Amino acid sequence: MPNKKAKGARAKTRHLMRNKVKVTVNKVLEEIPIGSKVDIKINSSVHSAMPPKRYHGYTGEVTAKRGAAYEVAAAKGNKAVLLIVNAAHLHISKGVTPKKEATIAEVEEAEEKVLA
Repeated sequence: MPNKKAKGARAKTRHLMRNKVKVTVNKVLEEIPIGSKVDIKINSSVHSAMPPKRYHGYTGEVTAKRGAAYEVAAAKGNKAVLLIVNAAHLHISKGVTPKKEATIAEVEEAEEKVLA
C-alpha cells in the first residue's frame, strides 16, 4: 500500500523555497513602519508566520503589527487578502519611502481643520 500524497501547505516546495541566505537577528527583529509598501519574499529557513507559497512575490502594505509579525494587506486579483507575516519574509519595496507616523501636533492640527 503506497503512502498518501502530501497535501500540506508546504507540499512540493523542497526546491521552490530553497534559500541560501542566512537570516540575521537584525532581519527578524526589524521594525517596519505601518503604512509602508513591502514585497513578500518567503525565506524557507524561518517557519514562524510564513505566508502561503502562492503569495511569494506579491507586494502589499503593512496595516498593523500583531505580536512579532505584521498584518499585510495584499491584492489577489480583485480581492484584498490579509496576511500575517514575519519580518523575515518582508522586504521594503525599492523606491518607496515609508510613510512617517504623524506627530500629536499634526493630528491635532488636522482635527482642527476638520472641525473648522
